[in-house]
Amino acid sequence: MTPPKVFLLGLDGATWRVLDKLIAEGVMPNLAALSAGGTRGVLRSTIPYSTPVAWSSVLTGVRPFKHGIFGCHSMENRDGVILIRLTDRSQIKAPLVFDIYNQIDKRVISVNMPMTYPPHPKDGTVITGMMTPSKESRFYFPEDLMSELREHNIDYKIDIGFGREQAADFVQKITAYLGNGAVAFLDDLKHVSEEREKAVFHLLDSREWDLFMVTMVSMDRIQHYFWDLFEDEHAHPEIRKSIYDHYRYLDAVLGRVYSRIKDEALLVVCSDHGFGKYSGNFHLDVWLEKMGYLARKGNRPMAVRLAKKIAKGLRINKILARSLERSKKTLAKKLMFAGTSDIDWSRTKAYVYSTDSIRINLKGRDQYGIVEPGEEFENLREEIKQELLGITVADGTRLIEKVHFADDLYGSSGAKDAPDIIYEFTEKNHYATYYGPQGGSQIFGEPYPWKQGDHRIDGMYLIAGKGVVAGKKVTADIEDILPTMMFIQNLPPSEDFDGRVISEAFTKDFISDRKDHERRSFERSEVEKPDSDKDDEVIDRLKGLGYI
Repeated sequence: MTPPKVFLLGLDGATWRVLDKLIAEGVMPNLAALSAGGTRGVLRSTIPYSTPVAWSSVLTGVRPFKHGIFGCHSMENRDGVILIRLTDRSQIKAPLVFDIYNQIDKRVISVNMPMTYPPHPKDGTVITGMMTPSKESRFYFPEDLMSELREHNIDYKIDIGFGREQAADFVQKITAYLGNGAVAFLDDLKHVSEEREKAVFHLLDSREWDLFMVTMVSMDRIQHYFWDLFEDEHAHPEIRKSIYDHYRYLDAVLGRVYSRIKDEALLVVCSDHGFGKYSGNFHLDVWLEKMGYLARKGNRPMAVRLAKKIAKGLRINKILARSLERSKKTLAKKLMFAGTSDIDWSRTKAYVYSTDSIRINLKGRDQYGIVEPGEEFENLREEIKQELLGITVADGTRLIEKVHFADDLYGSSGAKDAPDIIYEFTEKNHYATYYGPQGGSQIFGEPYPWKQGDHRIDGMYLIAGKGVVAGKKVTADIEDILPTMMFIQNLPPSEDFDGRVISEAFTKDFISDRKDHERRSFERSEVEKPDSDKDDEVIDRLKGLGYI
């Protein structure tokens, strides 16, 4: 008997907290039916529960320490200056699903999966997702794919516009985009989603495939901006119906996809993380400085002076920060996020690394490291952990729920490209970690008025189709998704996998039909991000979601 194909439908930001509420209200009947007829559960995300980190684990079947992605960006200490480096596929260290399937002669179609840019010619049919620079970049294969979609009247977009063209200043952009009943935002969201659906069904009808992957981002975008709607029945009455209509649309897409593939494939639905309320901003660098772990130079750093000089050379004459924000010039835009460090490394023991994480300035690893490996390193980690757990907000309640060391999460510490300490906020006080404003002294910042929701660890998954146990609930980890998809297709697992097969989801007969394959090794394709890529749009998208 030929094993079934697999269709992976990614629902970025989906959580049973919201979905079960909408199922109960009759908004998502297709999801209700598939949940009753299949196996579902909470899908524990990566720590940190950041989109690039989590989807990298979906694509590789391994935890962050193996794939090497720890956030939307990482802080690189280069010659004493902290540079913020945006993450992309070229930095993923483990073999991806494309590599694995290509090496066992299986065909992949991938649409809008985050962290797939830049693509590789051997990937199959691919349109990359989050962290794709722009439509001017080569974000698809084969080379005539976008022309093909246009010939079929498909106006494919990488993501919503985040008000990019609506105003010069970022706050003005996002305010206008979400104002007036959120008409601009919801129209944009609907257009992007509908055109993506058209692309999916065109590719389903025109190409052979063994694994089809697509991610819809609507839930994530809505929940970042309008999370209160799901916690307060009186919130956003003017747009509640429109937002519920979009969830009805997504449910209809789910139904249409399942109807199309159910005779030849199993459906796997999953998200990268869950969602909850966002409370405000936590300036980790300011906290580290106040606690004596991070030291700054007494005068303005050379990089800031250089940024001003370059801005002047580009004929940007207003205040630097505003000028860089408004500039269309890529170099100026990048300077807003790089080369402005005034850290005194000779007196700094720890610094901000990436999403909700800290790195020790370790001798022998960091360029200007001062902390000795061994006992001093371990004692400092423990000290910072206890201090983090002791932070309270204005009402006296704790800010941090858990603090993890790298070896607790990943089995190793002191790694070259990884954080040493990762923390999780409490449910009540869930802040976003940001750098404080230049010269700022406040540990906490007011919440952005346009942001209401942020990530949680409890994502979701659902498996439906022939051979799946009906009505089963099983909690799983995000790195389990790829091993489970390969098990469905009776394929040999990678020796790198950290994830397991969610075997409880399948009937005894289904399991007995699969071979007990030995694990095998797969090679990772080398990809490089072109030097000509412009990061302007990526930065705008990340800012629009409150990620940077």
